[in-house]
Order: sequence, then structure tokens, then C-alpha cells
Amino acid sequence: MLQVTIAILLTLEPTRFVAPDLPQFRRRFAQFFVLGMLWINLLFFLDLREGIRRGYPDFTIFYTAGTMLRQGSGHQLYDRKSQYQVQESFTGHIPFRLGPLPYNHPPFEAVIFVPLSLLSYQRAFATWDLINIGFLFAITAVLRKSVPLLRSVPAWKFVICTLAFFPVFACLLEGQDSILMLLFCALAFSALKSKSELTGGSCLALAALKFQFILPIVLLLILWKRPRVAVGFAATAIVLGLVSILLVGSAQVLHYPEFVLQIANRQSLSGLSPQYLPNLHGLAMGWRAPLAGVFGAVLAILVSIVVFLFAAWTGRNAAGLENFELQFSLAILVSVLIAWQTNSHDLSLLLLPLVLIADYSFSAMPQRSRHNFVLLLPAVPLLISPLWLILWLVNAKVNLIAIPLLWWTIRLGNYLAAQRKESVSQ
Repeated sequence: MLQVTIAILLTLEPTRFVAPDLPQFRRRFAQFFVLGMLWINLLFFLDLREGIRRGYPDFTIFYTAGTMLRQGSGHQLYDRKSQYQVQESFTGHIPFRLGPLPYNHPPFEAVIFVPLSLLSYQRAFATWDLINIGFLFAITAVLRKSVPLLRSVPAWKFVICTLAFFPVFACLLEGQDSILMLLFCALAFSALKSKSELTGGSCLALAALKFQFILPIVLLLILWKRPRVAVGFAATAIVLGLVSILLVGSAQVLHYPEFVLQIANRQSLSGLSPQYLPNLHGLAMGWRAPLAGVFGAVLAILVSIVVFLFAAWTGRNAAGLENFELQFSLAILVSVLIAWQTNSHDLSLLLLPLVLIADYSFSAMPQRSRHNFVLLLPAVPLLISPLWLILWLVNAKVNLIAIPLLWWTIRLGNYLAAQRKESVSQ
């Protein structure tokens, strides 16, 4: 049954890596499963298409930022009143929105959306989604260089499979930038796998469109004896900082951290309550009192520290093994768990652990592949689109997704620790 799980994850049918005893009907079941999930996602999209047309999605923040830069208002990029005025110019008045949907990303990212701001909002949204699908093809091409499992699969088939993964589809639904962040992380993995730590660090700096995910990854890599990653990251971050100053001025760059903290600490500004956050923050605080208050916040911080230290220790112990795929996967899992603001679409990053662990199970230790498939078992709930829709629309408890993520993190960390002990004993 675990071999079927791998087929469900990727619907690959690879000619060189699939287990020889995998029956044909199980492959067919996997294909129908993926098509079913894709169909459910498409129905969800059709149900929300009117809201997309009116400017409800998160793409509004990027279109706003691109418009402000194009109009020469970069010096007001993090002024809420200015953002609101620009948004109302293309969305009109939205009754439930008492202020702007805030652009809280770094200034340098806004450059990407300047050309799109020349189009109407609806056409810019559609164009950005097409670009994101192009990013998925680019991710496939990048990973093929270091992931043998993908080399036997047509790129279009893998991209279709990724669209059946609800976080990726949610990214397209919202017009978000998580797939772009995933592309930079894939480039970083490919560089680090080739022992190009400076390049890997630079790619991670480019991925810091949402720094709350990238900083834990960089710190873990440093603790895992890859110090040159910090050099590449810092050098590129300095360049991006200078670009940001040129775009919006030093005053806005200095105001940016305060603006982000305001958004993170006030639910009325972020528009997303903790029960919709699939991370430790949401799991601790997405309930009624007393967990919803200070106690929940402290609990989330303490558990996040413990999870980070657990990963730092188990990953460091495995630093000498030929399993960087598992280390990098562990870093990504930890980053989405401990980030204070993790949205459903941000879990698009989990495509990397899914692919890397599947590849490890098939090719790194083929004689024990059946046992290694257990590493992917906690990810199975994440692949079921109806579960996401129920937790999102019916129960408002997307924070429960953090439970399989935590289980996955613990299992992967324990596996790395066990591998280390086995290596030492030999």
C-alpha cells in the first residue's frame, strides 16, 4: 500500500525506478486519484471565479505594489492609506474590506509586477497564473538535474500532478508568489547538491520573498556545517537591499520591519485568523481561550524552538551521510511549521520534500525502498483536496494540517538520527 502512496504522490510510472511488483491497477488508481483531485480543485476555482474578478485574491497586493512603483509612488509603498487608494481604483469598494489588503513583501519583489500593472487586473491575474505554471515547468527542469526519479517522466505530466496538490492550486487561486519561492528553493537545492554553497546561499536570498521561511532554512544549513551558504546569502541580500533603497528610498526600507510586525500582530490587518494557519502558531492559537491569548502565543514559540532544535540536532548528526535530500526536506518542513505566518498556499514548498524523499526511497536505497516509503506516510492527508476544503470552508480548522506536518518532521528527524547510529556502528 505504501508503494501506491508514492504513485499517488507523483503518478509517475517511471520506467527505471518503479517497484517491479506494483500492479497495473494500482497505477491506474493513482492516475484516477490525481485526476479526481484536479477536478475538485477546478470546481472550487469555478465557484470562486466571481470573487477573483472583483479583486478578492491576494494578487491584489502585488498589483497594488507594481502600480505604485509604476506611478512613482514607491516612497509610499508601505503607507496603508496610499495602498488602499490604489486598490480601490481597480477593485472598487469592497464592503468587508475596511482597509487595504496590505503589501507586506520586500520592496525588490514589487519590480516583477510593474509590467503586469500595465494590464487590467483580470488580465494581469491570468498572466501571472500562466507565468506560475511556467515556473512549475522550470522547477521540473531544475530538479531533473539532481533528482533521477524525474528524468523518466514527461515534464507536462509532473506539472499536471502538481496542480492536483491543493497548496499549489491555492497559490494559483490567490495569485500568490509561493511557486516563485519554490523555484528559488529548488535552484538552491540543486546548487547545494553540487557543492556550490555560495550559489545556493544566493538562491535562498532570492527566495526570501517571504523571509520567515528562508531564514530558518539558512540557519539550519549553517548549523549543519555549510557556512559558505551564509556568505552567498548575505552578499545577495545586501544587493537586494540596495535595490530596494533605489526603488522606495531608505525611509520606506527602514519602515518595512515595523510595517510587517504590525500586520503580523493585528489580525484585522492580515485578514487571517490563527485557525486558518497550517503551522504551530495556528495549532496553538486557533482555538478558544485560554489558548487564543498570551498562553497560546507562548506555547507556539516554545514548541517552535523545540522543533527547530530537534531538527538542528538530528540533521547535524547526519551531516556526513549521503542523504542531503532528507536534510533539505527536513529544513523545509521545519520552516513552514515554525514560521509565524504560514498560509495554505505557502505549503507549495512541500513539493520539494515530496519529490526528494520519493527519489531517495526509490534510488538511494532501493533494497530498502519499501521501508523508506514510510517517510512519506504522514504526507498522505496533505494530498486529499476534499480534506483541505472541509477544513477551510466547513470547519475553519486548517490549523489541524500542522499535525501531519509535525508527525512528518519527527519521523524524518528520527530516521536521520537512526541512520547516523547505523553508520557509526558499522
